[in-house]
Amino acid sequence: MPSAPPPRDRRLHRLLWGGVLLIGIAARLTHLFSGLEYDEIWTLENFAPLPLSRILTDLALPNNHPLNTLGVWICATLFQSPWSIRLPALLAGLGALPLMALVAFLWSRKWLAAWVATLIFALCTPVILYAQQARGYSIQLFFLLLFAAGFLLARKFRPAKPRFLPEIMVFLGGAGAILTLPTSILYLGVIALIGYFLCRSLPFSRLPLRTVLTLGVVLTALWYGVNYQALQAARVWGIPVTGFPQFLELFVDTMMQLNGPAVLLLALCGLLLRSRRSWPLLLFYVVAFGSALVTNAGGTRVYLPLTVPTAILAGMGAEAISRRLYRCFPRPWSSALLLLLLAALLFWNGKQNAKEWPVRDWYLLHEELRRLAPEELFALDAGDGYPYCWNNYPGAVEDYRQRLLDRSPERSLVSLLPPGTLNGIASDGGSRALVLEQKPEALEPLASGFTACRYRLEELSGIPPAGSRLLVLFRSVPPEELQFQIHQIRRRWPDALQLNPWLTPVSMNDGRPRQSATWILPCDTPEGFDWESFRNRLRGAVSIYRILPMERKKAVNHEISDKNSLEKR
Repeated sequence: MPSAPPPRDRRLHRLLWGGVLLIGIAARLTHLFSGLEYDEIWTLENFAPLPLSRILTDLALPNNHPLNTLGVWICATLFQSPWSIRLPALLAGLGALPLMALVAFLWSRKWLAAWVATLIFALCTPVILYAQQARGYSIQLFFLLLFAAGFLLARKFRPAKPRFLPEIMVFLGGAGAILTLPTSILYLGVIALIGYFLCRSLPFSRLPLRTVLTLGVVLTALWYGVNYQALQAARVWGIPVTGFPQFLELFVDTMMQLNGPAVLLLALCGLLLRSRRSWPLLLFYVVAFGSALVTNAGGTRVYLPLTVPTAILAGMGAEAISRRLYRCFPRPWSSALLLLLLAALLFWNGKQNAKEWPVRDWYLLHEELRRLAPEELFALDAGDGYPYCWNNYPGAVEDYRQRLLDRSPERSLVSLLPPGTLNGIASDGGSRALVLEQKPEALEPLASGFTACRYRLEELSGIPPAGSRLLVLFRSVPPEELQFQIHQIRRRWPDALQLNPWLTPVSMNDGRPRQSATWILPCDTPEGFDWESFRNRLRGAVSIYRILPMERKKAVNHEISDKNSLEKR
């Protein structure tokens, strides 16, 4: 076992380790009280109320992570605040910090390598974000680290009491990871293979581990067998990998988004300078990305556990570099140089990594949109409308309804989507994009984490020009009449899209149901459609606008007027 540090260094080590843990804890509390995201709301509304048997077996949709869903149900039952459903993920994220330190130290056998690895893990942007969201990824990470720590303790560092603590950690870690996310089997298999190889020469510790692993394999096979059809159905959410260029792009993009360039550079140094300890960790990447060729690739979050071996490799790289610095420079100077270099690299890495994981504030976004002029409409991404509406209900719905009722002669559209495109819900319920005629010139960053661009809405009274992009607005009409009009649009333009559907539910007006709506469509061939009858069927309730880019001068004037209205408020 690595020798203990001299007494004079113990206080410094305690300060360094305590500082890393405090940094990790503080980072995991930064956005805990922000508005819930789409998948969190979906879990709370659609999976948490289900009976236990359904929670453990309804795996066809990717939003149900069974252990997390149970935690969401418990917290929603006990507490009133919406953010409280994030407590299971938060506790798992906090518990993963000391486990990461333990795993990194037992694997690298160097306290400096373990400290750097834990620091990188504590500052890893996606790990921080998922520790503050009611999803299963932070819980999965905790149980995988518990499983790995059990194997490493079983070899040479088995505690005297309780004697079988490693076996308990291995069993609980494996069971918890499998019950959280089915993809955990990939990482558990690699950990078990490496861990069993390390323990093969220890007969006493090998026997109880073999019993635990055998039991775990049997239970895992039963669980996958019971849920086989649901897991097969869930594959449709994956991304098929059809060739080497796509595979290479998947690998590079995923590793950059998860870790950032500086961490990957240190990890490469660890591979080259600590090869005996580092090369076995490559098996994680081979299995995780190799599975994408056999089944389907997942989103970046599916590969979140790879942040652990990458951080360990980076820690070993930093430790190897420090030993070479000590040979060239006196120790105080080399230590200061190493800390400055590490701080600069991690700061730059954090800046780059944060761009891949933007944080959005739904409460602040509502305040910003609510302060727009009444004649201004706004366009959200089809998926963003759900968390925006849910977190700000009923204010967000009422604000949008009043905007649809406005009859100002000059109107504009504030889009929170990439310039030149809008998107909405198609007839099959999926999200589709609509490419506009031209891109706007001006972009406006918002404090809520979004970027806005403006379009001019030109109201049309006759037949629209061919090739134009239209916004059709329905103001407070009976739902059956609205459905008839929508049927007319879809029959002529099947690729018409509903804009902001979450913000236009049915409401009661004088005891009668009424509903508003906004639709966007590409009017490439306007001939053959009775535009006059379409407008006059619900006189005054239908407006048709052409979506055009806002001229630069008008965009500046809108920005100034918005700032003036904010100052007046």
